[in-house]
Amino acid sequence: MHPDLIVIYTDRLDACHAFYTDLGLTFVKEQHGPGPEHYAIQLDGTVFELYPASPRRPATGSLRLGLTIPAGPRTPPVGRHTHTDPDDRTVVLTITQEAHPMTTAQEAQTAIHHAFGDTAHTDIKTLPAGNLAITITKGDHAATIDGHDSSGWGWTVDPADDDGFTGHENIAATLDEALTSIRAALI
Repeated sequence: MHPDLIVIYTDRLDACHAFYTDLGLTFVKEQHGPGPEHYAIQLDGTVFELYPASPRRPATGSLRLGLTIPAGPRTPPVGRHTHTDPDDRTVVLTITQEAHPMTTAQEAQTAIHHAFGDTAHTDIKTLPAGNLAITITKGDHAATIDGHDSSGWGWTVDPADDDGFTGHENIAATLDEALTSIRAALI
């Protein structure tokens, strides 16, 4: 068992986004249905999100957060680093030499075409860290997929919760597995 979702609610969304980005995380800006704009990233199968606090979802209090990420051009040096985020939470960051293979946008487009043929519209964005953010639209339905091969693929069909979206409803180990499930949900 491992956690698959961590959501931090903050009154300092922009400052927290900048802080975690400076640590080397590359977030996707998301908004699901009428929910609030927020930031999300997948880390080895765990969706990590930064949401604006609200009266219904107050700011996350004291928390000690440990993150392990592979070394990259924007990360601190390999090793363990302790930081404090703008909301005074302790963040222990472990940077490893490990590198993960990434599915390219072209490979994703080919897989989507194989799953849906010409019956769906796709929008694929490659993020600076190599993760993909994919939207598939078919008729009146839409699916969002975010991730890469080492962390898995979070996906949701028709996010419409008027309370705001707090993470993908499903996690698949491979993009093909996510596409098969999405195709079944859209038929």
